[in-house]
Amino acid sequence: MSHDILSVISAMAEVATATPQGGPRRPRQPVVTISRDYGSGGDVIASRLCQQLGVPLYDDQVLKEVAARLNDDPAIVAMLDEGFGRAKDMWLYRLLSGKDVSADNYRDTLVKVVMSLGRLGGVIVGRGAHVILSESCALRVRIAGTPEVCARRMAAAGHGAEAAELARALEVNHRRGKFVWEVFRSRLSDASQFDITVNTDRMEDFEDVVATLEEMAKAIHQGRMLKTDYAKC
Repeated sequence: MSHDILSVISAMAEVATATPQGGPRRPRQPVVTISRDYGSGGDVIASRLCQQLGVPLYDDQVLKEVAARLNDDPAIVAMLDEGFGRAKDMWLYRLLSGKDVSADNYRDTLVKVVMSLGRLGGVIVGRGAHVILSESCALRVRIAGTPEVCARRMAAAGHGAEAAELARALEVNHRRGKFVWEVFRSRLSDASQFDITVNTDRMEDFEDVVATLEEMAKAIHQGRMLKTDYAKC
């Protein structure tokens, strides 16, 4: 990740977590970011974790918030979101929206939205939230699985033929990794970017995973983890 991007994220983190002068710190709920492979059960785990922690789930809402701040149609912003940084997509975005929204503008808006949601507490799925909130007290989770196992899981759940699901898993995982790299110069394969990585290949029931993540999220929120790492909590 470049020094410039780290500086921007760090500065925004300080603003977002600052306590108003003379006023109490705003109470916050646990914050969890979840990065997941297609078919790994990440979305199910995120939903169950929200229920256990009693916090909101932010997935498509992140995209809607970005669209609102850019004053644009979520469907058009979704196209930019999925094809971030590619010249032809930026050209098409300008053609459809009539606006010249730069990649830097989009990235900065995304960072501000995720930082705002992080102040409220909740589980934030995807979109590089683990990078944006790396300087906060968020629990950063990676839910992974080999494409073949994930494809069989999705096929068994009735989403499509196994071959088609395997192709989809490879395509979706590539797109997600490419997005995080193009926006933040961070690799999803970099284990140091996460507090915990769970491979669900041999799991059928995710409840144990949810229980583990629940305890970790509460520990970080309550300041029971390393103080040096979570000094801004």
